[in-house]
Amino acid sequence: MKRLSGAILAALCVAMSACSSISGTYPRNASIIPDAGIQLTPSYVLHLDDLVVIAGISYLVYTVVDPLAPNWSIQETRLGDNRASYELTMKPINVGGAGEAKQVLARRAEALARERGFGSYQILRYEESIDSRIWLPHRTARADVVLVHPQILR
Repeated sequence: MKRLSGAILAALCVAMSACSSISGTYPRNASIIPDAGIQLTPSYVLHLDDLVVIAGISYLVYTVVDPLAPNWSIQETRLGDNRASYELTMKPINVGGAGEAKQVLARRAEALARERGFGSYQILRYEESIDSRIWLPHRTARADVVLVHPQILR
């Protein structure tokens, strides 16, 4: 949110500094956005309606589709000392990562095995599906894992 506020503040500063170069007719009763522009170079004028579109796209990129955010959320339910159940949900608006569910599960199961003093894990059940909602369907995965002691693996 701080990045977005900074971007909006920067855009406002640029717009305010260019107030002397805004051209157009005022008051205008046809639209909320005045038919005006900011003369950036001698040959290019940035119209205010374009600035609104740029601000909207920036908002979407930095809040809705954050490319640095994880694509999967994982919910772990521990079923005793050596068992766990996982439910993974892919965020509905993403920039890839459709085949990462098993890798995310493997990293979390391996970390749980280390935390609990086990040597490894074994996936008992794994299934993927698509939650077909009307708005923004998304991928899901469910798995049951058992933690295994090192001597059992030999």
